Amino acid sequence: MEEFVVSARKYRPQTFKDVVGQKAITNTLLNAIETNHLASALLFTGPRGVGKTTCARILARKINQPGYDDPLEDFAFNVFELDAASNNSVDDIRNLIDQVRIPPQTGQFKVYIIDGYICCLLLHLMLF
Repeated sequence: MEEFVVSARKYRPQTFKDVVGQKAITNTLLNAIETNHLASALLFTGPRGVGKTTCARILARKINQPGYDDPLEDFAFNVFELDAASNNSVDDIRNLIDQVRIPPQTGQFKVYIIDGYICCLLLHLMLF
């Protein structure tokens, strides 16, 4: 029996070339990676379905594996995706702060994708 995969994950773009309708942002991110001028935090904004999380996932994979574009490989060991709706308590933020202090297992960066603005605002206020 074939393993079931949610269609949103099955058809999600795996490289910046596959992202449709976001040429400006994908070019900007690629140029930032190539010139090593990537900010320590990025905020992707926009309505639902424009590719914010997709671009964040591709970026996370790309910065830890320079020169490697195989979409079949999953380099998720340094990528942590959190949903702001379910991780919004003070204890959740404290746990996140504790995780941030641990260096990445391999590669250069640990990437935290926080899906939701309010959690980002709380994290920013608590860290800075």
